[in-house]
Amino acid sequence: MTVTNLCTSPSSTITLRADEWVQITTVPNVTGTEYWVSAYVNVTGGTISIPFLSGDISASQRVSYSLTANNSGAMSMSYSVKSGNPTVTVTNMLICTWDEYRANKTLLDGIGYFDGDTMPLA
Repeated sequence: MTVTNLCTSPSSTITLRADEWVQITTVPNVTGTEYWVSAYVNVTGGTISIPFLSGDISASQRVSYSLTANNSGAMSMSYSVKSGNPTVTVTNMLICTWDEYRANKTLLDGIGYFDGDTMPLA
């Protein structure tokens, strides 16, 4: 099965804003479709929480979660400040359908993301 990264610029660095949804891709969601989202989150200067994840983040790490789209807007991320005055950026993103992720879990977990060299971008 081919996996298409729905993030058209997966290696771009996007700065998030507290309590505000920020687009991380330009490809529209399909309402009711389940997606797999994986991104490297760089947190400096504080602690945050991200919807769909349990626990707080105060260091740089890869985060991954599934979600079902409830609108046709582009995929977005948001965070809430738990402490400090954090700066939060995301990069190295992979967004695909849950079915593509499930069928290729071992491969995708091993590479984290891809930039279009070996698999297609949307």
